[in-house]
Amino acid sequence: MPSVDVKIEAEIRKNLDSIKTFDENKDGILDEEEIKNAVLKAKNWATDSESEESNWLYYGKDAPVGPLSWKEILEVHKKYPEVFVTKDKMASSEANNVNWLPVKIIIETAKIIK
Repeated sequence: MPSVDVKIEAEIRKNLDSIKTFDENKDGILDEEEIKNAVLKAKNWATDSESEESNWLYYGKDAPVGPLSWKEILEVHKKYPEVFVTKDKMASSEANNVNWLPVKIIIETAKIIK
């Protein structure tokens, strides 16, 4: 039976275009280390999604929006299924320098780790 990490990686590989922010060396190719970082962040954020804290941001039209709770993020996700979120701290000008994940990957990861 595949490990949790293998299952999460398979889910992420279905959506490689959606994790471009993990391309740390900006070479346009997601190498194994960058994918492993995405798997780790997906696991951490899936665990964090159980918290009531308002520390999520979603990528709005022009800038990050938040902080919001996970419940509020799920409401946004209902309206915009392809929404991206982050928990990375940033200044408003740094939105392109943090990791963003689609909410659907975090939801699927939460199902895998339970």
